[in-house]
Amino acid sequence: MDEEARSNTRLLILIARSEAALDELVTGMLDVGITGATVIESKGLGAILRQDMPMFAGLAALLPQHTGSRVVISLTSTSEIERLQTYVDDMEPDQQPIGIAIPVAEFWGPIRA
Repeated sequence: MDEEARSNTRLLILIARSEAALDELVTGMLDVGITGATVIESKGLGAILRQDMPMFAGLAALLPQHTGSRVVISLTSTSEIERLQTYVDDMEPDQQPIGIAIPVAEFWGPIRA
């Protein structure tokens, strides 16, 4: 991979808050050309408090009932992220993921250019 492509690489982290949101997000990612990603099932703090720490059950009552989500991680380019952002902006507000893109100084492994 050349130096310019390497300097435009970002670590994209997205949190889809429901299964429907994940489906729409994956569709958008494929539409803009992001084909490599890892999806991790996650558990929100409210779920941990309710299930694993009953001594904090009172605090859990203050948090939303549904606290599970999916975290999507991908190494991708700034241009693909910009196209995905346009797609995400058109999604219903309750389906929009929470996301960040972090510049990547170096990476190793079989990354497609």
